[in-house]
Amino acid sequence: MRKLFKLLVRSAPREKWLLPFMSLAVILALTPMVALARRGPPNAAYLNSASHNDYWILPAKSYSGNRYVTATQITPGNVGQLQPAWVFHLKDASGPLETAPIVWHGIMYVTSAHDHVYALNAKTGRLIWEFKDSPHVISFAANRGVALMDGKVFIATTDGHLIALNARTGHKVWDVVGVHNTANSFYSMAPVPYRNSKTGRDMLLLGVSNGDWGGIGNVSAFNPANGHRIWELKMVPGPGQFGHDTWSGDSWKRGGVSVWSGLAIDPTTNTLYVDTGNPQPDFLGTYRKGINLYSDSTVAVDISGNKPRIKWFHQYIAHDTHDWDTAMPPVLFHATLGGKERELVAAGDKAGNFWLLNARTGKLLDHTVVTFQKGTDTTPTPRGTVACPAFLGGIEFNGGAYDPQTNTFFVPSTSGECGFWTNKTKAVYVAGQFYAGGPFPKMIGMHYGWLNAINVSTGVFKWRHHFDHPALGGALVTASGLVFTGTVAGNFYAFDAGDGGVLWKFATGSPIIAPPMAYMANGVEYVTVASGPPGNFTPGAPESNAGPMISVFVLGK
Repeated sequence: MRKLFKLLVRSAPREKWLLPFMSLAVILALTPMVALARRGPPNAAYLNSASHNDYWILPAKSYSGNRYVTATQITPGNVGQLQPAWVFHLKDASGPLETAPIVWHGIMYVTSAHDHVYALNAKTGRLIWEFKDSPHVISFAANRGVALMDGKVFIATTDGHLIALNARTGHKVWDVVGVHNTANSFYSMAPVPYRNSKTGRDMLLLGVSNGDWGGIGNVSAFNPANGHRIWELKMVPGPGQFGHDTWSGDSWKRGGVSVWSGLAIDPTTNTLYVDTGNPQPDFLGTYRKGINLYSDSTVAVDISGNKPRIKWFHQYIAHDTHDWDTAMPPVLFHATLGGKERELVAAGDKAGNFWLLNARTGKLLDHTVVTFQKGTDTTPTPRGTVACPAFLGGIEFNGGAYDPQTNTFFVPSTSGECGFWTNKTKAVYVAGQFYAGGPFPKMIGMHYGWLNAINVSTGVFKWRHHFDHPALGGALVTASGLVFTGTVAGNFYAFDAGDGGVLWKFATGSPIIAPPMAYMANGVEYVTVASGPPGNFTPGAPESNAGPMISVFVLGK
């Protein structure tokens, strides 16, 4: 490159080599960033991602699923000086923005509701490339982000495809149909890249969203080189498998149990932690008598071999008839509980329950209710029953984060609205439609939100902050003592982790139903959140919004 530059300078007249000089200067400046981004993160970067702040290469920061950063540049004392560094407006304006941005060597990758992928300069917000897709949408558009591995960007789509893109150009490398039935199955979560430490094999781990449409949920491992399926673990046990007798008759064939959201992994034991959705048909339990394993559960899976093996499971809600999925992605962490140091996995469901399990055995250690509950032991009837929260309440898909300095878990929740639940005498499967034994419940009351600070030692609230709108934005915790979260009103907040005081607030203009994240670029700390239209399943959102955008904040001068 340098020899070419000298040749151009010597052979061209002075007035003509200015443009090549400028072009080469730009190329030379970008080459290191683009080359590093093109190669993708080495395996050590994934394994050590929890302690590095220059990049964010997994959906929830690290394999533990804990959105905790050790950066301390932004503090409770100066967070009030945060101001927008840049805002990028996405062109796909017709759906909600739920993306968890990925940042690697100065490039940010984000997705839109309809599976567009954008590569942005993480320092300036300048668009580097855009990939556009126009997938079929079964019911609602939502995409929660991408994976980065081996010089490729991977996106799982709302029509059940797994697509690999060239990380440098955005051009399609390969495209496979990952689901078994595109009439009732799709993807909404970001794929998770992982290398099996025993076999040395790279894989993309991906859960399928199909339970509410009469499919069977599963987690699959795909080969990142070509998209071929390596293995699959169904979340509804078939004939001859343990738990099959928890489904009456042939109900297991359309049993549901989606894997909606993120996954957590313990690389030291090659254990995958999966949180699962509700059984089907919705609202009509007489069609599926029994406790319906492995619905509404945390499932620990040994993925060290060529085939997955369930190590343990814990079911939170048996025979769910209210669509109270275990929606929160699992979080792994070490903490003090009951006076002892323990390895824990946290989970949360849409019924408003926060759960703590022993990560090694699955034993339930603690349970905290974070949402108003009523009638949770009732079932829908043709005449109707009341139960709270409604199916859009409790702890949703962005979950929370643990602060090791204060032994506190921070998790947003939605409360206040109850449902009037009815059902029918039978359920009929129609491809591409909800598989339900009745209508979605009529809403009673008003939605509002909480940010809950739970003392892990005791399970008691350290503090709570009330929001006038639902809190669906997840939580980000910093080592400097801050908690960031957002609400569907479009407000992005910074709280004092110690006492819950509001230290900073910014109105993005659009509902926040995506998790916040943070990263460093050239020694400067940035905090980021996505916001956009409310979508079909976002209660309590304002009637107007400013469209989908990525907002990045930095300390003012």
